[in-house]
Amino acid sequence: MPYVQRNEKGEIIALSKEPPEGKHEFITASDPAIPAFLDAIARPGDANGHFSLASDLQMVRVIEDVINLLIAKHVIVLTDLPEAVQNKLLQQRSRRENLLGSTAIIADGEQKLF
Repeated sequence: MPYVQRNEKGEIIALSKEPPEGKHEFITASDPAIPAFLDAIARPGDANGHFSLASDLQMVRVIEDVINLLIAKHVIVLTDLPEAVQNKLLQQRSRRENLLGSTAIIADGEQKLF
């Protein structure tokens, strides 16, 4: 995974988990052509590329950081947020700590966010 089909210009026109019929090519999942292809189909009307999956994900991270900062500054309390949001924030924090180690913005000995 994944298999791609390209047009005559070499651009990806199809992406599949299984080898499709006809001419196809196997590429690695980390190939930068895959996010470019997905962005193009996710935002077909945006010729300038102002919106993309990558920029959306970056914005999600910014919002997450702002929420954590507001909690750290005691502007809001985690429990003020809807339960689904609390769960997502806690799950994301746990995933990030498992992947990257501690991501705490408060030093040891200070009050914890969650």
